[in-house]
Amino acid sequence: MGKSNVVIRQWLSNKERFASFVNGALFQGMQVFHADKLRQDDGQQGVVLKNAEGKSIAVERYRDITMTAQDETKIIILACENQEEIHYAMPVRNMLYDALSYMDQIREIRQQRKSEKQLQGNAEFLSGLKKADMLYPVITIVFYYGEESWDGQKDLHGLLGIEREEYKMLRKFIPNYGINLIAPKEMEDLKCFRKDLQMVFGMLQYRKDKTDLINYVKSHEDFFANVDIETGNAVKVLLGSEKLMQNIEKNESGGMNMCQALDELYQDGVNQGFEQGVKALIETCRELGMSREDTFTKVREKCTVSKETTEDYLMKYWN
Repeated sequence: MGKSNVVIRQWLSNKERFASFVNGALFQGMQVFHADKLRQDDGQQGVVLKNAEGKSIAVERYRDITMTAQDETKIIILACENQEEIHYAMPVRNMLYDALSYMDQIREIRQQRKSEKQLQGNAEFLSGLKKADMLYPVITIVFYYGEESWDGQKDLHGLLGIEREEYKMLRKFIPNYGINLIAPKEMEDLKCFRKDLQMVFGMLQYRKDKTDLINYVKSHEDFFANVDIETGNAVKVLLGSEKLMQNIEKNESGGMNMCQALDELYQDGVNQGFEQGVKALIETCRELGMSREDTFTKVREKCTVSKETTEDYLMKYWN
């Protein structure tokens, strides 16, 4: 698991935030799941199968975040796959992961039934389940936070090209399997999420333009001036800026001021751009055969900088 994935996983593993994410992503903000009813589970899944030669093969996968929600007798397994890059095989990947989740449930039921000697008849011994046994639903959400718009297929039929004429007779016999893709930067209405998710997801829509990003953050200064550490780390990953966190200092309440950090990051970019312009001017003057003294005058005239600063630039780029 990459560093960025670890950070996003930690951020979304907060139960209040996770519940808000699921409720906003799937139920338009309706409070179907509640943080106090969630239990975080181990994301490891696996099953041992036998190949044609009878040899055992272990199939093992890891979910990014897995939680179980319990409301009286109703239990639903929720899983969230963090995704920074587009994955063109995602429908099959999700189908495998969900199948493993169901196989885990069957294995647990089978072990319980056998230990309690409740299985009767060939059908029950063969499956390990009693006729009345039921599995819990598995919902997988693909949280895509990459910069490019998702251009991969969102269901198995799309990946198979099932609409092609040569597959006309096969369509009704091949079950489809879709993915629940959540790409915040492409969502128009973020009000279905709680405030911290609204603010951070809204920020993603401006990350390609530093000026728009700064204006967005400043327009929500009441939030970004004091974010918790997990959110601050998530913002760094989502903006793809290693330097951002170096510019952040904790405030008196222990939070992070993202407004100040982004301002400084933006100014650094402006300064770097200005210096590159000065460097290009000095190199052009040299190529034209101008003397050092004439170049000194030209830089002061064109760039409006002090004698000391001009001398520093010449020391750096003339020789």
